[in-house]
Amino acid sequence: MTTPTPPATHSAELRGRDTEIVIAVFRTVFILVVLFSDEFTAARANVGRVLVPAVIAAAGYNLLLFLLHLWRKPFPRWLIIFGDLVLITLWIYLCGRASQVFFGLYYAVVIVAAMWFGIRGALLTWAAASVMYVGTVYLSWLSYEAAPPAGQLALQVIFLLGTAGLVSIMAHLLQLESDELAVSRATIQQNLQRIRIAQRVDDLVRPRRLATLPGFDIAFRFRPAAQAAAAGDYYDVIRLGGRRLGVCVGDICAKLEVSIPYLPVFKAEFRAAARREPSPAKVLAEMNRWVTAEYEERQDREGFISMCYFIIDLDRGRLTYAIAGHEPPLLFPASGGEPLSLTRSGIVFGVIPDAAYQQESLDIHQGDLLALFTDGMIEVTNSRGKFLGREGLISHLRRHVALSSADEIAERVFAAANDYGKDGQRRDDMTLLIVRITADDIGAAPAGEPPGNFPRPD
Repeated sequence: MTTPTPPATHSAELRGRDTEIVIAVFRTVFILVVLFSDEFTAARANVGRVLVPAVIAAAGYNLLLFLLHLWRKPFPRWLIIFGDLVLITLWIYLCGRASQVFFGLYYAVVIVAAMWFGIRGALLTWAAASVMYVGTVYLSWLSYEAAPPAGQLALQVIFLLGTAGLVSIMAHLLQLESDELAVSRATIQQNLQRIRIAQRVDDLVRPRRLATLPGFDIAFRFRPAAQAAAAGDYYDVIRLGGRRLGVCVGDICAKLEVSIPYLPVFKAEFRAAARREPSPAKVLAEMNRWVTAEYEERQDREGFISMCYFIIDLDRGRLTYAIAGHEPPLLFPASGGEPLSLTRSGIVFGVIPDAAYQQESLDIHQGDLLALFTDGMIEVTNSRGKFLGREGLISHLRRHVALSSADEIAERVFAAANDYGKDGQRRDDMTLLIVRITADDIGAAPAGEPPGNFPRPD
């Protein structure tokens, strides 16, 4: 999804008009300074009839420009530059011998031209200012029958040229930086929008709360990988009717930009298959066919999905599961002793379209604890590069399995795994799902439905 970049024309236009207002204010200050200057007094004594109307005309011209800028009315910028050059040149002509002190005003006009029109506009403004200045100085000084200092005029013109070139180059570089900044801001906005979309997708696929039923205590922890090319973990709890829950954990092994958009579709398909088919093995076989077809259509030769899926039925007192190449879950019996690794596994999704899966059923009792996790939990490494490993995770689970709530167990074990890898690497997503059986009436199946009567896969 591409977020359109908002047009920068309006803001650029406002900034341009703001510069025009600043120049109008500067022009006003210049006119006021002229009115109270000694040069104005001297010039008024010589050409008073011309000078006063000229100042009034300049003030009217400046007021008109100021009002046009305030009203956001368009006015040609080249005409503003030309008008300012004429005002400065006229004042230099009227001042006679004192005219050279006002040559510096041309610098301001050249700088503005460089900002507005770049190097071409600056050079044209320099050429116009030079011709006006030199011609005006000669005309003004000839009336005093004195030759103007040619060397000084040449030096002023050369310095004005240098200023035009330097400022125009700086203005060009500044414009390039401004354009790059605008592109960077637009890119940041696009990425923020994509992040928000990805977060929304992630919230839909990995909600903060999972479904549950009376008789179950369920908690989970999830942490995404730090690296960009990472697998997308998937976990879910599905109500299957009665006192049955479907519990699953999966790992979509593909690049992040592929796995994240794929998760919602996979979740919908898996939920539909789980509610349609009461056998975990058949659910996995159906999902494998669907995933393989999807990968073939997208010509994805490297992606695959691992999955473990459990159906826990409190009425029958049975736990039935099937695994597709996933890390074997652990069952901690309430009676104590060593945890049971559930290893009845088949091939991952996306490799063989007609793969078959085995399922196994076990009795469950009050207090039994099921731990499902992805390989990111055991592949976290410490500062020496040593994996936590399966035995390390089992050790943490065994240490906390007697805690009163599944949430507390998940929190302690997950924190221990994170602490183990804080000075090392967490190269994959980390997911831990804890399910504790709390019902005290396990096995109370309805009449006519004996415990353990799960359908077998074909």
